[in-house]
Amino acid sequence: MCDTITAVRSATASGAVLFGKNSDREYDEAQYLISVPAACHEPGSRVKLTYTEIEQAPATNSVLLSKPHWIWGAEIGANQHGLVIGNEAIFAKIEASVAPGIIGMDYLRLALERASTVDEAIHQITTLLRQHGQSGNCGFRRSLTYYNSFLLADLKSAKILETVDREWVVRPVTDVDAISNALTVETQFESFSTTLERRASDAGLLQDSAAFSFKSVFEDKAKVIGAEHRRNRAWVLLNERIGTIRAVDFFRILRDHEEGPAVNGRSGSRICAHRPENPIGQTTASWVADLTPGKIVHWVTGTAAPCSSLFKPVLFGIDLPPHGGQPGVAEDSESLWWRHEQLRRQLANHEDNAGLAFRAERDDLEIQFQSAMAKCPSVTDRSSREEALRVVEECWRLAMEFEATCYERLRRT
Repeated sequence: MCDTITAVRSATASGAVLFGKNSDREYDEAQYLISVPAACHEPGSRVKLTYTEIEQAPATNSVLLSKPHWIWGAEIGANQHGLVIGNEAIFAKIEASVAPGIIGMDYLRLALERASTVDEAIHQITTLLRQHGQSGNCGFRRSLTYYNSFLLADLKSAKILETVDREWVVRPVTDVDAISNALTVETQFESFSTTLERRASDAGLLQDSAAFSFKSVFEDKAKVIGAEHRRNRAWVLLNERIGTIRAVDFFRILRDHEEGPAVNGRSGSRICAHRPENPIGQTTASWVADLTPGKIVHWVTGTAAPCSSLFKPVLFGIDLPPHGGQPGVAEDSESLWWRHEQLRRQLANHEDNAGLAFRAERDDLEIQFQSAMAKCPSVTDRSSREEALRVVEECWRLAMEFEATCYERLRRT
């Protein structure tokens, strides 16, 4: 379903906080990048979410989102304050409702629009969660309901928020951490909802309140086999480089193909997902955030399967580079997501020298992007804004030109 990773300042080479996520959704569920400016709202205003509407905040932040084309909220996002959030589907013994309500992706966007820090975002999500609950179909072509966990990071720290129904727990991150579609919070958490144990008791799930484990009490273990493998794999890769982790290491982790045990005769799950027989679907977008004070760089794909994608830079304070129209249900030749999907499908048929050549050229181009961004000025005034826009737009131009050239080359072979 998804994998989200982080490394806080004690674990990275530069002392920055790093964040990364693969968003796994259904096959052909196009996702796209959108930049929404900060805004002020009239008293009494309401905001329409995916299925319902709630009272709007007096003011909302500027946000950058990676979102399924049919949903108001987002799978991954950031705001101008350096806050970044990714969510994960969580399956519990208490069944999630399909009744139209607020889904986890909506909560993610609401928090980004209304908060500046990790703690503020957690307060926003948990307050709204207690008021409205979480429910609604999260599937594209099929019905799928679930609860949510969130990994939140800012310039100083990262925390994990896990929820079931209207209940929640929070665990801070030490050095590195990863979440997938399995609960991770057990008996150690720094804060929690006031009715947590009562809800577990009312559901007949509480066995021993003296040793309350959020994971043991609530998790539906039948649905977490692949998730446990992916989380453990990410954990191993993070710890291999602890203290020296860089953004490029996150690129490699999100592209990892080591498979877990086969399930029901099908291939095992892996972090970078794009096998047609996989019932989960595929990785439809990826994102790595380098939260360096004074110069935050978001590395986004806007496309499926990070192993066939380029991580391209985005900065707050300048426009999102032009990259085509908004994708929808049908294939098109204009949107970035569907253009890349044509290339990805060609690459799937070329696991030979052509595929190896593509990845080598892609890696070289990403090194070029990183070098350009290292020299790119922070956006502080008109002059720096113009130079930063030039650098970022050139990276995107080269990326799209490279993908178009590779597609034509593969199509002819």
